[in-house]
Amino acid sequence: MITKKAEYAVIILAELASHPKGAIVTSKEIAEKRLISVNLVVQLLSLLKEAGWTSGTRGPSGGIRLVADPAAITLKDVIEKVDGPIGITRCLFSDKPCGDRTHCSLRGIWSKAQQSMLDVLEEATIQELAQAAISDC
Repeated sequence: MITKKAEYAVIILAELASHPKGAIVTSKEIAEKRLISVNLVVQLLSLLKEAGWTSGTRGPSGGIRLVADPAAITLKDVIEKVDGPIGITRCLFSDKPCGDRTHCSLRGIWSKAQQSMLDVLEEATIQELAQAAISDC
């Protein structure tokens, strides 16, 4: 399951990408505009910086800016950075069938659904989300 934290990380990156290239935005501005607690924004920005997508500047004129190309950051990348491997069910991460069964008739269906979901998340980029947000304004 994709967590709320991962959703917020995507929202934060899309917010940064909606500003002119290299623009500096404060954590407080992001928190207020996107209705996310400042503490959570700061926590997630640490992960986003670790991934090499953002950088921060301290001080009165400091803030955060997007340093990576938003067209190169997929939703899958962001979700996996925050949540780890994406799975619709735990059984896809195990080589053994569940319980005492020797064959699980659902595993093939889960696998196909999983791949479809990953394909969609791999195709969707932060740039696309930022452009959609700008056009909605």
